[in-house]
Amino acid sequence: MKIKSLGIMLLLLLLAACENSTNYSQLLKAEEELIQDWLVRNDITLLDEFPADTVFAANEMYHFDEGIYFQLLEKGVGDTLRKGDKLVLRYRQSTLDIYPMVEDYWTTQDRPYPSEISYGSLSNSCEGWQRAFELMKKSEAHARIIVPSKLGRNNSEVIPYVYEMKIRRIPK
Repeated sequence: MKIKSLGIMLLLLLLAACENSTNYSQLLKAEEELIQDWLVRNDITLLDEFPADTVFAANEMYHFDEGIYFQLLEKGVGDTLRKGDKLVLRYRQSTLDIYPMVEDYWTTQDRPYPSEISYGSLSNSCEGWQRAFELMKKSEAHARIIVPSKLGRNNSEVIPYVYEMKIRRIPK
């Protein structure tokens, strides 16, 4: 009898806790609303087509079906990147809030040794970054991207980030 009563109490507590929690689909909806709000606050125009010449105006981005938003700020130089190329990455990561939390890894003052990433590998990267490298195409390219949580570095939390990043191919 005591076990049955205890079981019923635990079940009721569990149901009450679930009722007050936010489910994953609600978190994803809030994430998309935050992204849209950031785009409006920053006067960003979403392009209908990716520019053939890869030139973006200062306030333009392109939204890909998988979820990232991309803007090429500077074209790179040299040969097109290949899977397995080692890249040096400098970046600024910030939340999309009105008062963003910013992590800066842009200069040697911010981080003495830049991040080394292997193009095509998720070992110390994420799907969003790898897609950006693919679009940046060359060494010394500079871009701004919005990475939703499902393609981000910490996809256990539903937090999108905007990155400004610059890559450089490490010579073999």
